[in-house]
Amino acid sequence: MSHQTGIEGTKELRDFIGALTESVRAIKISIIDEQLSLVEHKAASGDYEADYDRCVEPFLEENQPCYVLYRLDSTNDQGHEWIFISYSPDFSPVRQKMLYAATLSTLKQEFGGSGRFREEIFGTTKEDVNLSGYKKHLASADAPVPLTAEEYEKQLVAEAEAEARTQINTSSRSSHLVGLNFPMTAEATDLIKRLCEKKMQYVALAIDVKKEEIYLSDSASALDVDGIAGRVPTDAPRYHFYVYKHTFESDYMESIVFLYSCPGFNTSIRERMLYSSCKAPLSDSIESGYSVEIAKKIEIETGEDIAGEDWMMDQVHPAKIVYKQKFARPQPPGGRRRTGKH
Repeated sequence: MSHQTGIEGTKELRDFIGALTESVRAIKISIIDEQLSLVEHKAASGDYEADYDRCVEPFLEENQPCYVLYRLDSTNDQGHEWIFISYSPDFSPVRQKMLYAATLSTLKQEFGGSGRFREEIFGTTKEDVNLSGYKKHLASADAPVPLTAEEYEKQLVAEAEAEARTQINTSSRSSHLVGLNFPMTAEATDLIKRLCEKKMQYVALAIDVKKEEIYLSDSASALDVDGIAGRVPTDAPRYHFYVYKHTFESDYMESIVFLYSCPGFNTSIRERMLYSSCKAPLSDSIESGYSVEIAKKIEIETGEDIAGEDWMMDQVHPAKIVYKQKFARPQPPGGRRRTGKH
């Protein structure tokens, strides 16, 4: 099985799922010490409606995300159908919400796949996921459609970027630039400083997910535009800072370009979210911390997107579109406006 975050279920959880019987109505699962862990389960005593709030509501803690798996009375070819509840309160730490969102697929696989779930619900309040909220969703055609995992991921990325931006301290120039989700290593900070002083032409940074820090991945004192493509990984995101040396309209320029590369679904959800949420605070912190201007910020998937010198020139100095006013076409005689007296 593929693990989106490297997080797996504990042996206790796997054994519990393997021996699951219809006597179990609800299961609470949390991420504890980087493992999917069985926290609590409740037995069925009535039908699914009678048991719902009695089982689900006690599982929901203030500001603490969790997963709740709730068994319905209906069945399909895989056995009883279940509701997958992902509870993520608004005021939970963004990083924690990201971790839970990124581990959804792993838990589904641990439980036997998406086919076992009749409904998937994302909720930020108890009212979103209690029986009343669930029934309103099922009964009302006007009820909001539950967020898909992709939509929820995008929402969390936006939240993380906004949270990180509010923490940016423009006076910081240390190796722990304030506003980054993760601190930068001293080596990475030193190379970025040298690039801002135009003593380096290329610096690539990466995130060490386990250590939760940004480190130096690659660098070059001199590099032409075509040389960047070969330094873009095909299996992991990267931040690339490049000093583009060129002449434009007879002026010699050394423009700093920030390229964020992310090779789509070749990387885990957690990596994509972490890199995406850090990119704006990272570039903002470098601009303010070293009093430089990033001339262009570009997002690419692979090195193939870097199409040479002309492409880079067009990115940094896009062609200006001049709109020419069209001559008014004379009105035909029948439509001529009368200006004289009757």
